[in-house]
Amino acid sequence: SYFSYTGDRVYFGVGSYGNDQTRAGKCYRITASGVDRDLIVQVVNQGGDVPDGNFDLQVGDGGYGAWDACVIDGTSVPQFDGSGSQWGDVYGGWSTIAGCDNLPKYPHCGSNPADS
Repeated sequence: SYFSYTGDRVYFGVGSYGNDQTRAGKCYRITASGVDRDLIVQVVNQGGDVPDGNFDLQVGDGGYGAWDACVIDGTSVPQFDGSGSQWGDVYGGWSTIAGCDNLPKYPHCGSNPADS
């Protein structure tokens, strides 16, 4: 693990860093106010709605941002069945843990990985 090699406790994440395509795949170490340790983040996306100098962390459950490919509301080839309403607020997702119960369990293919 990273900790066993470095002795350094950090959080890891992915997201968008402005709209500069040359940053794709790069990693950055950032310090965020109110977070108890640094973050090491990788740029896996870009977005015109992310001002330069800002890192937009992607969150695993809820919300989908301006460019939705999760459900039919945002694309003709959605990753999940249903509508955007099951993901909570476009920016931020669900405000309660109970809201996460609305999230789909499996991708659009409809197969349960446990049945494979």
